[in-house]
Amino acid sequence: MKKGRPLEYDPEEVLEVAMNVFWEKGYESTTLGDLLEATKISRSSFYHAYGNKSQLFEQCLDLFCDKQIVQMENGLKQSLTGRVFIENFLYDLASGVREVDQPRLGSFVMSAHEFGGRDVYVSQLASSAILRFNRVLQTAIKTGQREGVINKEKDPDALALFLMSSIAGIRTMISAKVPPEKINKIVGITLSAFD
Repeated sequence: MKKGRPLEYDPEEVLEVAMNVFWEKGYESTTLGDLLEATKISRSSFYHAYGNKSQLFEQCLDLFCDKQIVQMENGLKQSLTGRVFIENFLYDLASGVREVDQPRLGSFVMSAHEFGGRDVYVSQLASSAILRFNRVLQTAIKTGQREGVINKEKDPDALALFLMSSIAGIRTMISAKVPPEKINKIVGITLSAFD
């Protein structure tokens, strides 16, 4: 069987670059030209490897969510307690530490909702990512409850949903350029729900 020419680009690296373009500009505002310029691949290579813009976005979202969930799960395994994981997650988010290298899960998933209503598959991917994110938070809460550092009387499912709504609110505050010290106060109030 005859082999094709080797790729002149790394497909996963292209997805990483495209993710950042979608995150910065949003799905609707991102043009094919933006993607070609950022990824440095030809139009024909783009169509051959990724199809169209929405198909590329689907692949980006899938890869990004997988990576972020694995990163969260590893962070939970390495944390002293479930509560420490949640505290570190929130304070890192508030300080912008987790925004430096790549967009956070919520930011990218929110971009998916920008056109999710028009694309059932992307909407399902976004919903699946949010559920997976919620499951990691529930695991952290249940772990903390077993360890005696999170109130055992509180419903872990409700706490995880509360935590997700707080994370969304913190992201909104960050976008609105609220000073970090004020955001840290929000984090403190959020964490008090686990007492």
